Amino acid sequence: MAKSNLNEPEEEQSEGAPEWMVTYSDLVTLLLTFFILLFSMATLDKQKFMEVAKSLRSSFTHTSNGEMFDTNKGKDMIAILESNNGYAKESKEGDSTEGEKEKSESATKDAKKELEKSKITMEDVKKELEITIKEEKISDNVKLLETQDKVILRIDSVILFDSGFADIKKSGLSVLGKIGQMLKKLDNDIIVEGHTDSIPIHNSQYPSNWELSAKRSINVVLFLAKQSGLPSQQLTSTASGEFKPILPNNSEANRAKNRRIDIVIIKDKIEQLIP
Repeated sequence: MAKSNLNEPEEEQSEGAPEWMVTYSDLVTLLLTFFILLFSMATLDKQKFMEVAKSLRSSFTHTSNGEMFDTNKGKDMIAILESNNGYAKESKEGDSTEGEKEKSESATKDAKKELEKSKITMEDVKKELEITIKEEKISDNVKLLETQDKVILRIDSVILFDSGFADIKKSGLSVLGKIGQMLKKLDNDIIVEGHTDSIPIHNSQYPSNWELSAKRSINVVLFLAKQSGLPSQQLTSTASGEFKPILPNNSEANRAKNRRIDIVIIKDKIEQLIP
């Protein structure tokens, strides 16, 4: 028996890799080609690329009984295929962020330019107001004052109102109209303040100086908005009654000065002045 076994021809040993490896290598080659194609059409996003790699690794390693891809339904793959767009969208979003940043910087520069322009315009308006006061010969009743943060156009009530009334007189409309056209050139916040003297008022229309000063202030604001065309958001109406006099209420001349409308032009935005 041993002899006969020795005489039998030996089986030929197969050379090379098993046949299944050919199919597997083809599959891997196709996948590699597929991702090279995707890569060539996209701008690489490192985070997105790592998500793709993790998804593929999970898909190929978490398999059971031939149920390929059960642990990953392909959501991430769809996200990739959506983008040729995918990566491109990421890139565009980045570009958009850069673009928004540039726009923001440009807007800031424009705002600074507008602020400088506003300051120049303020000076021009002040000069025009001074000329108007002289031309109208109302320098005794209209004053232009300036502090560090505001410009005040102080108008005695006698120019605008009859005693005890809040309707603007016809003669006052002309003066207020010219003032409004100059203020229209500014984009500053404007506060119209109503003030009275200390003599109490009692009538059916205005039970107190509060109501009288408030109505006068409101009527001036409405005129500036509707007749002169100032933006309503620039205008604020306030009333102080007799409680903020500029002179003691001990004479008729002083009380006449205390009955006034102050048009206050804020040099900077009003929010910056509130502590």
